[in-house]
Amino acid sequence: MGHGNKASQSDNRFPEVKNESKNPSRFRIGIKPISVFGTQRLVRKAINYALANNRKSVTLVHKGNIMKFTEGAFRDWGYELAKKEYGKKTITEEEQYSKYGGTAPEGKLIIKDRIADSMFQQILTRTDEYDVVATPNLNGDYLSDACAAQVGV
Repeated sequence: MGHGNKASQSDNRFPEVKNESKNPSRFRIGIKPISVFGTQRLVRKAINYALANNRKSVTLVHKGNIMKFTEGAFRDWGYELAKKEYGKKTITEEEQYSKYGGTAPEGKLIIKDRIADSMFQQILTRTDEYDVVATPNLNGDYLSDACAAQVGV
């Protein structure tokens, strides 16, 4: 009994996977640096731009659902900065719906976040919902290319 379990079958069917970890030249580890300082600098610039140009929202785009310690921190630090430095001028999207019935009070900037996968679709199909975007470099690279393709650049 037990010889027919899936774990032992998969080990026998894919012997190259079993030996993968024994060969260091066959795998890599990457480090993704992210800092409170850099995040705050970017989010502050985005909020200042939005306020100076009468924009409706700033969206923090991230992959925090998977990269919790880096991009999840980016999202959290962005919200913390907005509350601490711009609390009287901003509300979160959650507050917009829970306190104001979905309509932002006059003169309030909405701070919201989107997971990058969802944002790629939404920026192409619901562009009117987004004004200013703040995101780590890689997501910004993908998003700017997608947006440029939409307008033919």
